[in-house]
Amino acid sequence: MSTFRGLTIRLALSSVANASLFLALTHAATAAAARAAQRTEAPSAMTHTLNLYTLPTMGAAAETSSAPRKMPLLPLGRTKRPVSPNNAPFASPLTSNLAAPNATFSAFNGMADSPTICPPFGCQPPDMAIAASSKYVLQGVNTSYALYSTSGALVAGPINAQNFFGIPNPAPFGCDPNGPFLSDPRAFYDPNTGRFWVALLQLENAVGIAPNCNFLSAYWIANLEPVSGTINVYRFDMALGTSNVADYTQFGFNATTISFTGNMFNNEGTAYEYAEAQFADKKAMDAGLPVTPVAFTKLKVNGVFVDTVQPVETETLAGGDPGVQYLANSFNINGDTFGDDCCSTACHGFVVWAYDPATKKISNAYTESASYISPPNADEPSCTQCIETIDTRITGTPVYSKGAGVPLISFGIGTALFNGTEVVAGILWGQLQPTLTAGSVTSASFYQHGHIVFGGDQAASFPAVMQDKNGNLFMVLDTMSSTLNPSIMVTKRLKSDPRGTLHTPQFLKLGENLTLDSRWGDFEATSYTGFSTNHVWVASQYSGLNGDWATFIAQQE
Repeated sequence: MSTFRGLTIRLALSSVANASLFLALTHAATAAAARAAQRTEAPSAMTHTLNLYTLPTMGAAAETSSAPRKMPLLPLGRTKRPVSPNNAPFASPLTSNLAAPNATFSAFNGMADSPTICPPFGCQPPDMAIAASSKYVLQGVNTSYALYSTSGALVAGPINAQNFFGIPNPAPFGCDPNGPFLSDPRAFYDPNTGRFWVALLQLENAVGIAPNCNFLSAYWIANLEPVSGTINVYRFDMALGTSNVADYTQFGFNATTISFTGNMFNNEGTAYEYAEAQFADKKAMDAGLPVTPVAFTKLKVNGVFVDTVQPVETETLAGGDPGVQYLANSFNINGDTFGDDCCSTACHGFVVWAYDPATKKISNAYTESASYISPPNADEPSCTQCIETIDTRITGTPVYSKGAGVPLISFGIGTALFNGTEVVAGILWGQLQPTLTAGSVTSASFYQHGHIVFGGDQAASFPAVMQDKNGNLFMVLDTMSSTLNPSIMVTKRLKSDPRGTLHTPQFLKLGENLTLDSRWGDFEATSYTGFSTNHVWVASQYSGLNGDWATFIAQQE
């Protein structure tokens, strides 16, 4: 059940055709959203240049047989509690299609956990980064990168992230024998310039990591020209004069701007402080020139400090660029603007932001939505609710595209859903339509939305989406149950399909064993090859034969 201040509705996948339903649900208090962000001075980025083809590579991407290291997941100040059917939105369960997709597209195994791929002794989770062109596929995981041809042949790598970015060992010398702590990779391909972009975070002397080292909270961002191998590398300070630390790398772009955001926690990792957003000159970074970003901290809506304010990937021809960098968020850590906490009571509403590089100002607009609530963890064979499904944040990078005929921001989030028999982890996906006036986003509405939920105890989690130039939407997601090892599924909707509907999800890769990893996620990835080839690639993880994570990369049709 989904409750909006006394108004109770039931939402099924095919029941929402357009934004009019959402408008009917709008609470009177949401007529306008407060716009709030604090402009903060940021130092110039440190920069240097490397060449991909001269960097040292590591061993084969074999799975590890030892217990991997669990990468930190900063606490959100709450413990997951059972969600009753009365509090979880209802959605009609879908049928799992056990057959693999029939399309004759390229697909191959990516990197898998091992001491070489995730030194020094393997790690969980992999996280996921992918950038694909018509010739190359760049994959990133914690903490390595590999460049493949689109047929799956290894072109370069695997390369340890420290070497890929040229990151020095933390100071003072020998303070951490494992080297710099790096995590949370993201990537995208810019079809208008032909460059691949990657980002990840570095933490030192924070949240229990490297206590003998000097404090550091930074993002490393680089662009790669794959033919020459030139890599322009930048290090951006995220602490901005505080002792706070950035978590959960978020990374997007438009024609003029590279944007990156983080969830800022106190140094101990015991309290969430605020969301931070920085914006840098993309043309200068393409050329390896110095940049000084524009920074904003303490992003909030109607007094609520929001988190995971995701920059979008702007997938348009240069002439169709909106001129601003869009961002989007659901409500999560601090609840929504109505007093719901997204954990014991369902939240609702989304926020679209716009950064205007001409004025260096940021704006936002709120739109009503179906309700969502933190999902229960997932089952796997022999283990009940022991696999992480995270919370109600947008995990995969949202995408801005005009393929459907109107400008839309596509996204997916996790939510608890009642499938008629029990509450399980499911997905709320949608497309937001922003309205831009003189460089500011003045309103936003839903073009369409829908749910993914399966019957029984089968979970759906960590969606990542991409829309092509024809308005077809593709999604990759994770799934598992008491009878299903952690696996990968894909689904899509054609532009001509009824709004709010998806095709029956199909298995892309079946899990080969139950996993010993409790962490699963924290995000999957998609990429777009550009407007002439018009292909979408996806990347996710599945449980390999020895119970650790392995990854699979595929082109969608």
